[in-house]
Amino acid sequence: MSVHTNIRFQLKTAERHFRYACQQVMMISRQVEEVTRRYHGVDRTGDTISRYNIRLRLSILDGVRNMYYEFAAKKAAEIVELQQCVLDVISHTRRE
Repeated sequence: MSVHTNIRFQLKTAERHFRYACQQVMMISRQVEEVTRRYHGVDRTGDTISRYNIRLRLSILDGVRNMYYEFAAKKAAEIVELQQCVLDVISHTRRE
């Protein structure tokens, strides 16, 4: 496999992982909104046990969302680096 093909394969894989991570961040953000609404409803009723459970779920969702966000940010940086490598390989090939 040539260097160019290998880099393109890595780039496509990184882009796929980035898109999936972004989809997960959006999906989890919607879940956070729904659970937050539920939390405010329970907060008005004064049910402390349910409020605690919902608050715990919110914390977990927020942590998972942050991890996906960090993963997406790393993949975005990797994509930029790989795109630069592709351009370098193309420009090097044209000079020869």
